[in-house]
Amino acid sequence: MRACLLATALARSLRLPESEAAAVYWATLLRSVGCTATSHEYAAVFGDDVAVRARADVADTTMPREALALLWAMHPDERPGRRLRALAATAPRAKRASVEGARADCEVGARMARRFELDPAVEQALLQVFERWDGKGAPRRLRGEAIAPAARLAAVASAAVMFEQADGRAAALDALGRWAGRALDPSLVSALVRDGGELLDAAWPEDAWVAAVAAEPWVRRRAGGAQLDAIARAFADAVDLKTPFLHGHSGEVAALAERAAGALGLPGGQVAAVRRAGLFPDLGRAGVPTGTWETATRLTTAEWELVRLHPYHTERILGRADALAPLARLAGMHHERLDGSGYHRGAPATMLDLPARVLAAADVYQALVSDRPHRPAYAPAQAAKLLEAEALDRDAVRAVIEAAGLRPEGRPGGPFGLTRRELEVLRLLVRGRSERQIARELFISGSTVHTHVVHIYGKAEVSTRAGLAMFAMEHDLVRPGEGPKID
Repeated sequence: MRACLLATALARSLRLPESEAAAVYWATLLRSVGCTATSHEYAAVFGDDVAVRARADVADTTMPREALALLWAMHPDERPGRRLRALAATAPRAKRASVEGARADCEVGARMARRFELDPAVEQALLQVFERWDGKGAPRRLRGEAIAPAARLAAVASAAVMFEQADGRAAALDALGRWAGRALDPSLVSALVRDGGELLDAAWPEDAWVAAVAAEPWVRRRAGGAQLDAIARAFADAVDLKTPFLHGHSGEVAALAERAAGALGLPGGQVAAVRRAGLFPDLGRAGVPTGTWETATRLTTAEWELVRLHPYHTERILGRADALAPLARLAGMHHERLDGSGYHRGAPATMLDLPARVLAAADVYQALVSDRPHRPAYAPAQAAKLLEAEALDRDAVRAVIEAAGLRPEGRPGGPFGLTRRELEVLRLLVRGRSERQIARELFISGSTVHTHVVHIYGKAEVSTRAGLAMFAMEHDLVRPGEGPKID
């Protein structure tokens, strides 16, 4: 956002037409929109794809010394000997990965601009994000004024903000001088620094978010209806690029949740909200290193905390836009469970409305029928059985299974989707039996009993034994003298 503000201010100081300033604005704001394109490849070569991008931005990798320093920094926790071996193993692949990564980032960024229906000049600039003034960039090795003006302005502004944020104003001006004529257009650097860098103040308003929105040139664009759906789908596809295991995940979740919500009779507005929220829930994944998502072993405590935070980040991202804020809480609930074991809130059943329950069930089912690093995909029928064993709403689970083209195997039982087995457990619960006692009396495992208990409380929408007893009596599910006696 700061680079966008600076680039737009620089464009106006150069008296560019407002249409060209608009291209600069969008090209700079979206300069990293393709950054998930090579997360998988970068993680394989460099280890932490998030860290390497941050460090590579401040390095001139055409200079051997800076390139080696970057690779050395990518293994901070290794002993010197192991660090040297890691550097030797990484170096031969690093250049190729960087060039191919630049090409992929640019292609994805340009396609995103097209999907957002932005001006072709924005698409052209995003295809040239990694080109350099001296012709040593990628992927086409364009030189000088062959690079689009919007791309050159975005590069200068991004470098200026990056260096100032890292080391202060004086260091930023010095770095711009060193990069001028190499990575950056020297005439644009001169225009930026000729006043002692006062133009840089445009990048440091009191609130960058508010300022960036206000700085949009020309006619302000607003999206709604089908166009909002298209934008949501574009972001869903971009974040699903994070790892091949996730490709298409968000779109499938959204479609499945939409069908299930419709089958449950939710109003049209809620069905639309479930569909859109189903496209957005994993936005926060982009901030978690890809290696965490691709690990086939148990996550460390630190990695697990990063994973648990991704719905929170999603919720905060959506909450910043008026058109998307109503979806924020729903999208952020997609990993919650009826027994409070989910994340990031650990919300109990009483906090989860039906749209949230449907989205959670759709997300789990789609994950089960997809390959993951630690296991192959489950067959649909097997996935349905595993879904039924989760601490999820039974009605939502049934609707999702049917929406996936299967028939739930739950046996007929009582009202509110209670199965016969759940009725058996309910009658024991309301008569004071513990989960351990129920497991022993019904000859089933304790974990199975616990799952049934969670489902029962969720369907009854209560959280106490007394509340469940009242529910059972209201619906004639227990009668005097029925069921086992209390010891």
